[in-house]
Amino acid sequence: MDTADLYQQAAAGDARACVILGRKLLRGRGVARNYEQALQFFDTAARAGDVEALYLLGKCYLKGVGCAKDPEGGVSCWELAARRGHASAALRLGECFERGVGAPRSVELAAYWFRKAAARGESRAYDALMRLLRES
Repeated sequence: MDTADLYQQAAAGDARACVILGRKLLRGRGVARNYEQALQFFDTAARAGDVEALYLLGKCYLKGVGCAKDPEGGVSCWELAARRGHASAALRLGECFERGVGAPRSVELAAYWFRKAAARGESRAYDALMRLLRES
């Protein structure tokens, strides 16, 4: 699918097109890099219910990509995505609770989200859980 088609579909509210276009804009693949516009596309798709967009929006907020750094906003997005089954969001959420980034430090909540991520097939979650248990 070419970029012009993606813009047209995204403008029509196609969440999947918004996610694809947002990724292209983040990486500068086939389009000029534009973090702010990528964030807007992720936001549009997230509001339409796209779980991957919620995950990507959370990454942007946590790192301050296309917006002011907002760790709490990132954690909020990841929690919504994780509750809707996104394995990588559950892993990242566990890491936030483990480190106290964007949320209070909580070994219990970190372990909870690592277990959720592992149950959903996130291969890195088991190692994260084992590390957490060794260090606690």
